[in-house]
Amino acid sequence: MSMPKLSALFFAPFLFASAQQGTSAELPTNTPASAVPEKEVHHVDTLNIHDPAVLADPVSKRYYVYDSFHYGHPQENLASPNGRAGVEVFWSEDLEHWHGPELAYDFEEDSWANTNHAPWAPEVAFYEGKYYLFTTFHNYDETIGEAEEGRPPLVRRASQILVSDSPRGPFKRFANKPQTPADEMALDGTLWIEDGQPWMIYCQEWIQAGDGLIKAIRLSDDLTESIGEPITLINAGDVEWTAKTSRHEGKDIRAVVTDGPWPYRSKTGELMLLWSSWNKDKEKAYTTSLAYSDNGKLSGNWTHREEPLIAGDRGHGNIFRSFDGELMIALHRYFKQPYTRLQIFELEDLGDDLEIGEQLYGHP
Repeated sequence: MSMPKLSALFFAPFLFASAQQGTSAELPTNTPASAVPEKEVHHVDTLNIHDPAVLADPVSKRYYVYDSFHYGHPQENLASPNGRAGVEVFWSEDLEHWHGPELAYDFEEDSWANTNHAPWAPEVAFYEGKYYLFTTFHNYDETIGEAEEGRPPLVRRASQILVSDSPRGPFKRFANKPQTPADEMALDGTLWIEDGQPWMIYCQEWIQAGDGLIKAIRLSDDLTESIGEPITLINAGDVEWTAKTSRHEGKDIRAVVTDGPWPYRSKTGELMLLWSSWNKDKEKAYTTSLAYSDNGKLSGNWTHREEPLIAGDRGHGNIFRSFDGELMIALHRYFKQPYTRLQIFELEDLGDDLEIGEQLYGHP
């Protein structure tokens, strides 16, 4: 889930998130990189990247990270020739000094999504010689069903896959439709290959499901469309540390978030899933943890880490290896913009678990 840089008009789906903002950490005061795109180089501690997924590109030997582009916002000064929202990209040779942003994608004029509603959680996977952008589109003006009384509206939200020959884009859609089921409020899609079969792992919104879910759906070999029905991997309501309610229109409602699934195969073959939610301890705020499959496959029974992996308003990240072979995890800290910043930590693979080490890059 990404907090937009837009006006309060679009904040309705984020009531749960804003209600849970509890950390007392010192917020950054430097100028966000997105506000000064004319700078040739940005230090990593200025990267206001929400929902980061660092791509260590094996072809260019550069690192790439993507962010929502909110056209017209005062802290979003990248030029957009078409005047539509989209996705911007930064790139780096060393993870400390970053170039960009550059527009990697902007909405087609006839998109099913509202072209003023910036995509969430853009991430890129290198697969079979091409670059695939997984991101979440919205149309807050269209509903996909009748919400229960006292709950937020079921607006149209879905994960869509786009393709490019370059990690900097331009990315192009396959068709004017998403790859997640039409009757679901879906978000945060990511690619996973299991036994040669591509899958998209994604979340189903708490707004619709009450207990946020993490699901997986098979994809065609060229990633152009989904196949069959999704399977459910995780129900966030089953996890002890997650917050279970939020206030909406003056009442407590069921609201258990699932955000940012990221699969990882350990050195001993264990299949793990990194994911984020809001902690019932409000001081811990946005929190990231792990789930484990008992058979090493998506179809397994999933159990959860007894204690979260990291808290303190840190979450929605990805796991990657540096070009030196070091295992790392990228996260954002400070859920609320304009304070959101990219953080990168050491990560140790213990075989049956992961352990976060020293913070290497980003604002504290």
